[in-house]
Amino acid sequence: MRKERHHPSLCAAALALALILPRAGAHADPSAPFHGVWEACQSGKGEPACHYFILEQKEERICGLWHYSADARDFEGRLIAETQGLSGRVTYNCGTPGAETSIACSGQAVPFAPSEWMKTDRPLLICAGRIFELGARDRSCADIGKSAGLPKLSSFTQPISGRDREWMNACLNDPTYPPPKLRR
Repeated sequence: MRKERHHPSLCAAALALALILPRAGAHADPSAPFHGVWEACQSGKGEPACHYFILEQKEERICGLWHYSADARDFEGRLIAETQGLSGRVTYNCGTPGAETSIACSGQAVPFAPSEWMKTDRPLLICAGRIFELGARDRSCADIGKSAGLPKLSSFTQPISGRDREWMNACLNDPTYPPPKLRR
């Protein structure tokens, strides 16, 4: 039997997403291929280690939440990406300082401040119904090799916090976001 841990912020986040992500799963909108929840878990020593993205897409903009477990620690945060077709590029992120970012996300969802974001350049690619974070030498689905990627889930039962939901909505719908100072 799989032992599960529930994180309060993750539970609140998933509930909110259930309200704003009606297209996830088998009825996905082909014009927003990144939209949805992508997750994979591996069992190792003790607790399962999970990696997931909760992504909302509007036209070429992706706003989302990320989470991964490493060395018995959980890391989570927010991301902003741009997309063309099945290719995406994470351009800004914040979160638990670690391998993904060195800047913690603000406690306030809005207003947006450039000091709350780290500029990054992480390619994403959807291949065979899975999302992949590409390495430095990867450019296409043929380059991925044996990497398993993250499958898109048809349902996700853990809720999203009101703060994360507010941030995602502003990120997708505010034409001045990200702030001009951050876009340089």
